Amino acid sequence: MFLKRITKPGRKADKIYVYYRLVHSYKIGKNVRQQTIMNLGKLENLPKEKHKLLADRIEDLLIGCESVFFEIPEDVEKLAQEFTKKIIAKGIFPVKKKKMPIAKELESDFQEVDVNSIEQLESKTIGGEWLVKQVFDKFKLSDLFSSIGMSENEANIAQILLTAKLLHPSSELESERWIKENSGLGELYSQNDNHPASRYRLYKAATHMYKNKEEIEKSIYSTANNLFSQKSKIVIYDLTNMYFEGQMLKSEKAKFGRSKQKRNDRRLIGLALAIDSLGFVRYSKIYKGNISEPETFQAMLDDVASQLYSNGEKPLVVMDAGISTQENLACIKQREYDYVCVSRSKPKKYSELTGVKVDLLDNRNNKIEVTKVVVPEQDDTFLHIKSD
Repeated sequence: MFLKRITKPGRKADKIYVYYRLVHSYKIGKNVRQQTIMNLGKLENLPKEKHKLLADRIEDLLIGCESVFFEIPEDVEKLAQEFTKKIIAKGIFPVKKKKMPIAKELESDFQEVDVNSIEQLESKTIGGEWLVKQVFDKFKLSDLFSSIGMSENEANIAQILLTAKLLHPSSELESERWIKENSGLGELYSQNDNHPASRYRLYKAATHMYKNKEEIEKSIYSTANNLFSQKSKIVIYDLTNMYFEGQMLKSEKAKFGRSKQKRNDRRLIGLALAIDSLGFVRYSKIYKGNISEPETFQAMLDDVASQLYSNGEKPLVVMDAGISTQENLACIKQREYDYVCVSRSKPKKYSELTGVKVDLLDNRNNKIEVTKVVVPEQDDTFLHIKSD
């Protein structure tokens, strides 16, 4: 909010009246709008340098925000309280449903703080770390890590590593520095100078978790299903790869291949991932960098079917053109699964089934034309999609 100066000429040419309006500015899309809240009059007894402070104080009172570090002058506070009461009484500006702390009389008790006397010692973050720990506790990670042979301290180190990867994605060496200098993780998981979360302990925890990856994934996904009571049948599957900066001469999986980051001069490693409609990971696997996308599909179907659909429920598999080869589609049909994919080639002959084009809009309001078509000698349902 701000105060807008309005000038109005009087009946006599040499006379000009000045008064002020309280204006609220807001955005609709990319356009800025202004709404006049109320006329505040001439404000003759309030110096011009306090006008901004008055507008800010009225806004704070309307939204329920109290100033902590700044002292509000008495004349500004008195006017702000008076104008805010009128605004709320007239319902001009939307405020919270709860009663706003507007005092009938000015009864403030201000205390001064010498800002230059404040000292900061080992300031560390704790908010994000605490939030992640609550999620880990919900998923009972400590019990899970204990079941795969980790001691209590090793389980804590593993959770510290996972938190670091979420909040400060980096190498174990950088994670060690971040945990020591910037984060309160050590205090959350009872780590001290005698048992620091060194990079060597982080390496060991990562290795232990990777050796038991399938058991960890299955347990976490089962817990997610129980927590969210979901019955999602959709499996979204895709493959990507990442390149190494180093030579990786002794790695069994780092191979030269087709890099999606256009770094064909570097050795790659492949990552296959299957998620459900809510984004929970159902399946993941690390592949050699030179593996082709279609080759990974059969293993994914086997694992998803055996681990996640023991009750006979059949998934709907969503994939892109890189994976939807004729062999993979035949494999899905053999299992009697449904699927959605991009066709690897445009059918040479097809006829419109409905003849009616349906216009859709994506999340950016771009127009998309969709027509249902039938392709001879194909039992699949095809959509012809056209967009700019």
